[in-house]
Amino acid sequence: MSASSPTAPSTVARLAAQAARLKAATDAVVGHLTAALPLLDGQAAEAALVTAAPIPTRGAARYLEELAAHLAGHPDALTSGSSLCPPVLLRLAQVLHEAGYPVVRPGCAHCGTIRTDLRQLRTEGRLCGSCDARSRKRETCARCHRDGQRVVARRPEGPICNRCYRADPATFEGCADCGQLRHPVVRRDDGRGLCIKCWKRPMHTCVSCGKTAAAALVDDDGALCHLCYNRHRRPRRLCGRCGQLKRIARNARDGQLDLCDGCYQGPDATCSICSRVRPCASRDEQGQPVCATCYQRHRTGEPCARCGKTKPSTTRWPIGPVCHVCYTAVLRSPAECPRCGTVQPLIARDEEGSEVCGPCVGFAADYTCKQCGRSGNPHSRGRCAHCVLAERVNALLAGPDGTVTAQLGPLAAALADAPSPFPAIQWLKESPNTKLLARLASQRHELSHELLDELPPSRNQRYIRQLLVHTGILEERNEDLERIPGWLEHELADKPATHASLARPFLHWFLLRRARQRAAIRRPPASADRDLRRRVSVALDFLAWMDQRGLALTDLAQEHIDDWIAGATSQRRYLIRYFLKWTTSRRLTRELTVPSIPSQEPQDLLDDEDRWRLLQRCLTDDALPTDVRAGGAITLLFGVSTERLCHLTPEHLKFGDKHAHLVLGRHPVLLPPRLAELLRRLAEQPQLRPQLSRAHPGPQWLFPGMVPGKPISTHGMTQKLNRHGITVRTARNGALAALAADLPSPILADVTGMHRHTALRWVAYARRDWAEYLAARAADKSADAVQATD
Repeated sequence: MSASSPTAPSTVARLAAQAARLKAATDAVVGHLTAALPLLDGQAAEAALVTAAPIPTRGAARYLEELAAHLAGHPDALTSGSSLCPPVLLRLAQVLHEAGYPVVRPGCAHCGTIRTDLRQLRTEGRLCGSCDARSRKRETCARCHRDGQRVVARRPEGPICNRCYRADPATFEGCADCGQLRHPVVRRDDGRGLCIKCWKRPMHTCVSCGKTAAAALVDDDGALCHLCYNRHRRPRRLCGRCGQLKRIARNARDGQLDLCDGCYQGPDATCSICSRVRPCASRDEQGQPVCATCYQRHRTGEPCARCGKTKPSTTRWPIGPVCHVCYTAVLRSPAECPRCGTVQPLIARDEEGSEVCGPCVGFAADYTCKQCGRSGNPHSRGRCAHCVLAERVNALLAGPDGTVTAQLGPLAAALADAPSPFPAIQWLKESPNTKLLARLASQRHELSHELLDELPPSRNQRYIRQLLVHTGILEERNEDLERIPGWLEHELADKPATHASLARPFLHWFLLRRARQRAAIRRPPASADRDLRRRVSVALDFLAWMDQRGLALTDLAQEHIDDWIAGATSQRRYLIRYFLKWTTSRRLTRELTVPSIPSQEPQDLLDDEDRWRLLQRCLTDDALPTDVRAGGAITLLFGVSTERLCHLTPEHLKFGDKHAHLVLGRHPVLLPPRLAELLRRLAEQPQLRPQLSRAHPGPQWLFPGMVPGKPISTHGMTQKLNRHGITVRTARNGALAALAADLPSPILADVTGMHRHTALRWVAYARRDWAEYLAARAADKSADAVQATD
């Protein structure tokens, strides 16, 4: 039939039938699409179908009929994410997703990779090429005779594995570069192959960070480097080991579970750098395995575009490569862009050298939180650290019903509003205190001091109690005294009932009663709880000692007390005087005498030369921490007790136009200029630890502690100074001896804040020491004069 001849009636009828079939299938699919997606109109649905299944494509009607039947049987096909579907649905979901409609693109049923070319269909869904190859039936290689091998090719002798296929001379050909006969790994445009040594992985510019490197993924949107692929595109599933929703590093196969980045360590191999057999998840430029330690140690660095230091780069911004320190500093401190006026991390520079945001120079890196819209502080999955912190606080304090009780509301608000969210997130993740807090929240009990007293005494219990007091959930009390009854109950758990019947009234009606009366008049010393516990422990030891000798309280005589004191290896047993004073007042024992503790002279004095050397180091050595320099200088100059040092606040500092003073006692003490600058820095510097908002404002400590609202403990300050070579006891004794030699006792007491009796003893000791020194000097001069006359 010629080109000009009319179309045969049978052809016209067939084309009309095909058009009607295509029209019916299109209308059916459009009806299902508009029903599943209310925001999608009919015209947009037809346009999406034309893109996903072009009309000129052969078999378009069959594809659409198959799609219509699938949508009729599965109304949630566009939102379920199931890959058990026709191939055209994969392309249609991709088109609708790019158009901004709320669809869930199906991914590989095994690895979760979202692709439009999942050709292999299994009972669980469609698979990508890699997962399909791994899931195929394994056989015995006909050449190496290894069992369970994936078949790569078949030869006359039978199936062969990948290793034998690559070593098969029939697959060798001359390399286009080196000319050697090897197995080609890639082919150039002219069809000639390249061996593994001559092939260089192609470099691509990442569409996310702009870095030029080997691509982990190349699709229609462009190339993604490994870092950006891991950050944005790598699928997330529940890890088979830790059970958390994370990025999967090794997919489940051969009976093995999915493993996230934290649980997967890589296969054991011989590290090409240290030659040790270790888990090696990385490889060098030649493809040789490298263990994690050698990878971090031998990472090549380049000059950072912000700080100029040569370090391994974390990312590449328009300003150039950026190290991890600068990357964190910029993202956590967004500022207003001078060009567009938006608050963004300033990661670029304009022609004049001013810092601007990325979009102003065409760099489409979005650091805006997808949940709250706040810029900067990115943490995970497009959310900022503030949103992640609020979510984790709610998960920590929520009860079985998933809600936070009204009583814990102030604590949840204080934790979520922490000014530094990253340290707070780290604290929630790693601190053992959060485990106790989560247990208390899950039990749904009314929190009270009595409930906490029932728990075993521990550092975590004390921290949680102070945290609840700090946020106003519990009333503040004298914790140093009020926690002792709970400690006693746990101490009496394995003690005889007769000991408990004596220890309880001794503590409650004698020790605590007197301690509370003193606390009402003045602030108790920091060691008050330790002293009370020590007196009760000595009493319990004494009762056990009596039981070993078959003695009762009514049988006690003076010789028994002498025997008890004589068997002591330290001065601790002298504390039995408090227990015997109580038993005598209750007429449980006769009048007994406990000898006084032998008075001792100050020991381990730091001589003036060493003291001035340490003082100069505190005032001039910038390598020491600021709190160590200030605390050490105050101790070396004024001999202040560690307890008084820890409780210093900015109110103790008096700054004038020319001079600065420190109030330790009744009268201010003039400070050296360098020490005044250190204390000013401590008073003005922001707190390093995340501070929680307090229900009732409290003092700001110059030396804050780990517990919210509390200063550093005396033990902690002593240990910190000792670690830096400043022995507190010897330094304080040396300073007090030097001051007592120059000042009268009333002035020494007023300046240092010590008791007048203590000042008298120090002055008497210093004067006696000087008198002995002068007498020794006079004796030496007399001896020298006698020798000269002879």
